Amino acid sequence: MTDPGPALQGMGAATWSTEDGTAFEVALEGINHVVGAYSRLIAEARAADDAERAQTLVAERAQWSARRKSLTPADRPAVDAVTAESARLLQQLRAVR
Repeated sequence: MTDPGPALQGMGAATWSTEDGTAFEVALEGINHVVGAYSRLIAEARAADDAERAQTLVAERAQWSARRKSLTPADRPAVDAVTAESARLLQQLRAVR
């Protein structure tokens, strides 16, 4: 057996399937797009001197960033829920002008 090197030592075996891992990556990508959409809206609110709206959007973006940090491929129901929710929200955020 090949030595995994220091970066992988102590990681152990994955507790999820390849399909779960792929679904997790899709969910993370959805979160990244939502965070990006919020960033655009925050920049627009700041450019319009709407500090209250910018502050609200920053808080909402922070919630999605926190979800990214807490999501795990081992929790497939949560992964699927985030994927569905991010798709719906992204559509709404992209429609805001």
